[in-house]
Amino acid sequence: MHPPEVIAELKKNQEAYEKVENQMEAENWGRTVLLHDGKVVAVYNSDEDAYSIGCEKYGLGHFSLHRVGTRPMDLGFHAISFNLGG
Repeated sequence: MHPPEVIAELKKNQEAYEKVENQMEAENWGRTVLLHDGKVVAVYNSDEDAYSIGCEKYGLGHFSLHRVGTRPMDLGFHAISFNLGG
């Protein structure tokens, strides 16, 4: 099981993404969104760039990535995905 603060970060970020999902799908399909502390930080062309910057700026467990047009893929942990009942 993951620490409660990691789960809380994921939930905040998922809620933030859901608020801008339609706009992201219209403007950034296939790109990767970096989220931290319930906010969209930036949009990248590659998962690798978003992951690398997320690790560098926030550390594992303190950010999440979402590829526009797909389900969430990461919370700053290598190869972990969550299902929040969505």
